[in-house]
Amino acid sequence: MQSWSVPGDIATPSLLINLETVKANAARMSEQLLAKHITLRPHTKTHKSVDLAHLQYSFGAKGISVATIGEAEVFAAAGFDDIFVALPIWCTAKIASKLNQLATIAKLRIGVDSIAGAQALATQIDRSSQIEAMIEVDSGQHRTGVRPDQAGRLAHECQSLGLRVAGVFTHGGHSYQGRDAVDRAATDEISALTLACESFSDHGLTPTVVSAGSSPTALHLGGIVTEARPGTYLFNDRQQVALGAALPEQVAAVVVSRVISTAVPGQFVIDAGSKALVGESSALVAGYGEIRDLEGATVTRLSEHHGIVSFDRTPPPVGTLLQVVPSHICTVVNLYDQYATLRGSSLADPIRIDARGHLT
Repeated sequence: MQSWSVPGDIATPSLLINLETVKANAARMSEQLLAKHITLRPHTKTHKSVDLAHLQYSFGAKGISVATIGEAEVFAAAGFDDIFVALPIWCTAKIASKLNQLATIAKLRIGVDSIAGAQALATQIDRSSQIEAMIEVDSGQHRTGVRPDQAGRLAHECQSLGLRVAGVFTHGGHSYQGRDAVDRAATDEISALTLACESFSDHGLTPTVVSAGSSPTALHLGGIVTEARPGTYLFNDRQQVALGAALPEQVAAVVVSRVISTAVPGQFVIDAGSKALVGESSALVAGYGEIRDLEGATVTRLSEHHGIVSFDRTPPPVGTLLQVVPSHICTVVNLYDQYATLRGSSLADPIRIDARGHLT
């Protein structure tokens, strides 16, 4: 992975995005899904930025996905009026108040994967609201979602409780098991959703929306799928490259850091620790980040403000500016208030990470 030309006076650590690469990634996903007649509803939990969601819309996205009510509130306040909270939520009176308010300014869909969850939602929300339920089915990740053949029964129960049911969704998260798992996971998504739609039909129902997708599987979808929800594709990271979902030159986000110590043999230390790079392990790639232009240089240990890079050759001098490609960009983004941005070889205006920390 070749480093970008970055001004030497950039503050470190900084989360830096290359705007041209971001735009190319946005265009590629949108164009390829459009060619398959699949709507792009990007998952904004990756970038958490109003400006970047507007950019995705400019390249053809229709609606957004979010992970939390707080994220939904941020984007709705910014004018986004078609929002899917893509996981089951437990609806309390306080949550219902937020949902009812959101539903006055945006078309709002909520994930459901249990009768208990549906009952809580139906009991608490305003019956006059236009909130819609999306039935989640498990396509192989075994995290959330009912069995596909039970989707129609749950949708029927939702309707009996007075809920509007828009459709069915799944997430092929087991694509992250390895490069050879991506095609299989996409096939699993299509198969699970096909069975779910048949189950809907068995109960006299027809889903309007059939939603799938992760960044690795999105471009492998087809068949009955009407909508895809990739998120990481906008930036990419080491995991996406390892899965074959992105090329190294399609990585659009790095953590810019400096060498601050070479005192200990066999390693050097950068000023990006666990408060700049998430200490999240991955079965796909070793360590927490890879240093561009230094083959084999991987961040292997983190403390709060120190990133330890194992390196058996002559280390770069203290003060050297380095670019770290995170293993998983989504969790790294939530550590920062803003993106530093690069246009060509010059820094452009920063972009706010508006929904950072909105975890509820």
